[in-house]
Amino acid sequence: MSNIVELTVENFQSVLIEQSPEQLIVVELYSPRDESGKAMSHDLVSLANELGEAIVLARVNCDEQPQITQQFGVSSVPTLVLIRAGKPLDGLTGVTPLPQIKELLFKYLPKPEDDMLLQANAILLDEAGDINAAFSLIKQAYEIDPERIDIKLCYSEVLIKVGQLDNAQTLLESFALEDKNASYQRLISLLELAQQAGQSPEITALEQKLAQTPDDKSVKLELAVSYSQANRSSDALDLLFDILTIDLNFDDAKKRYLDIVAALPDGDALASASRRRLYSLLH
Repeated sequence: MSNIVELTVENFQSVLIEQSPEQLIVVELYSPRDESGKAMSHDLVSLANELGEAIVLARVNCDEQPQITQQFGVSSVPTLVLIRAGKPLDGLTGVTPLPQIKELLFKYLPKPEDDMLLQANAILLDEAGDINAAFSLIKQAYEIDPERIDIKLCYSEVLIKVGQLDNAQTLLESFALEDKNASYQRLISLLELAQQAGQSPEITALEQKLAQTPDDKSVKLELAVSYSQANRSSDALDLLFDILTIDLNFDDAKKRYLDIVAALPDGDALASASRRRLYSLLH
């Protein structure tokens, strides 16, 4: 079904009332006799074709549909009325340039970052959810709007869960005082628990051992594995790279390195940088 319809008394109910509650409907009230509004009508049709299912353009020929015209209380044409869930949201009267029409519509159209945030939150709620997929989604949303608190909260949680604790801490430290609500405090606690888990007695003991024998590649490898298991990917990769710089074929250091990189989320800057570092050694 086309998203451009001529609104009549017969289809009024189905077009304006029986649509999905989320559907944005743009009602254009026009007159074919109005020469000044024809360019605007053409722009609206082009815009509706461009936006597809995001909007329904319901066109009302005021000369032929006086009942509908009267119901909208229109005294002059062209007039635009935005409707969602059967209720008027906003509107414009008079010939209006396309950029201004777009500005009005985009205030009410779903934003891509909203959908990304919704999907990322759904993954967080699912114990079996793909946290790397959540990272990719919320990272894109954050890049679009880095000031939105709901996006920052979700991004902080995902960063904690993928082990980017330093990045999570930096992001949480950027919150203004008025935004440090209960959700923020929950993430602070989650970050502290993750930091404690990343510094287990086993890791502490291995770090002390490495401090005593800094050139021992076997200890470095063992500590790197422990770091990896504690979600400290950056620390693990640094140690493994140190080993590979000295001996490219030492034990399974190269495989461990590649496995950690492969497990990092798509779009993670650490993954790209680590691949480049290894490439520099291989070539």
